[in-house]
Amino acid sequence: MTGHENSTVTGEIANVLGREVVGGTYPPGSSIPGEEEVCTRFTASRSAAREAVKILAAKGLLQTRPRRGSRVRPTKDWNFLDPAVLDWLRETATPRQVIIELFEMRLAFECEAAALAAERRNDEDLAAVRAAFEHMQSASLGGEDPVAADAAFHESILAATHNRMFQPLSALIHTALRFSVPTTNALFGHTVGDLSAHKRVLLAIETQKPDRARAAMRKMLGDVLERVRSAANLPQLRAGHALKKTGS
Repeated sequence: MTGHENSTVTGEIANVLGREVVGGTYPPGSSIPGEEEVCTRFTASRSAAREAVKILAAKGLLQTRPRRGSRVRPTKDWNFLDPAVLDWLRETATPRQVIIELFEMRLAFECEAAALAAERRNDEDLAAVRAAFEHMQSASLGGEDPVAADAAFHESILAATHNRMFQPLSALIHTALRFSVPTTNALFGHTVGDLSAHKRVLLAIETQKPDRARAAMRKMLGDVLERVRSAANLPQLRAGHALKKTGS
């Protein structure tokens, strides 16, 4: 097996087992199949199986034990900021609960990020936020990808905080939007995120009013969260799951 083939098989093993761990096939505290079983299942070499386990261990999913196999770690140890872990969660979890958890998480940091962006932004930062908002406007007319445009708006705000600790959270925002946009836009009747709400955030950042930016972001995210919590049923759930297939 060539190095490229080995790498491809390693990725396949990591993706399948990662999805099964996050999806509950192997719950915390349980052991995943041993090396020999994994090799047989995936027609893989021992080195590919070992590398896949190392990948999952690095993401906090597994604890490896010499000569004793690998055990699933408690959920609190999982790196939910890792894009792959978020994708596995998106593919396996109950849609409503994932959307609620993601928006609760976003409320915990994006409101303060908006305030910091309003306080610290420079002209280049403001131009990036404006450009992202314009892309959202274009997306509302069918000209651009609504998920990419919405994500760019929120990511540009994180960048404008000039706080390096905020930057890795972009992956969480992007995954949250990829998962939730078809559902939340259908609930509100939008083709893209609420433009009026996003514009209020933009104007607060533009005029350098931190309190107003914080409040505008809190209302925008909070309104969506409450709507999802109270909805009798969530529309477009299949579209949310189909994002992976469409590449959005």
